[in-house]
Amino acid sequence: MVRVYPDPILRRPARPVQPGSDEARLAAASLRRAFAELEALGLAANQIGFPVQVIVVRLGDEDQVLLNPAIVARSAEIEVDSEGCLSIPGVEAEVPRAAEVVVHAMDEEGRPVELTLAELEARLLQHEVDHLNGVLYVDHLPLSERRRILRAFREAQKQKKQVTSAT
Repeated sequence: MVRVYPDPILRRPARPVQPGSDEARLAAASLRRAFAELEALGLAANQIGFPVQVIVVRLGDEDQVLLNPAIVARSAEIEVDSEGCLSIPGVEAEVPRAAEVVVHAMDEEGRPVELTLAELEARLLQHEVDHLNGVLYVDHLPLSERRRILRAFREAQKQKKQVTSAT
């Protein structure tokens, strides 16, 4: 269901989507379905095989589908916090992100949405918008840390395959 690194779709920038189009409706419905089955705060369409700019995020108690989201402003203040990803399961790293962001997007009906977010929600939107641009959280790490995290990920995947093949 969720595409896992190094799947090439994770590295390709997603294309804008037209609100109300069959493509937008299918991506949004598929994201909602997948999101309901996962323990996550956000999911990008390319993570489930749709190369379009659609995400679903949990903001407060509400899940929101956003089309063509773009970060239009970032605070100068940077916060470093632990981050993980469904597409690189089993590993986390301390990632620097802007403490606050302003995001412009559209809802599924094509109405403009402007969000001013801070802390975890700002981090979440930056992470998901990165996905749509073909960027993974490990790309924000120094090279030595990125290599260490990806080595740990490959080792975890290898062990997972060994356990699966043994059963």
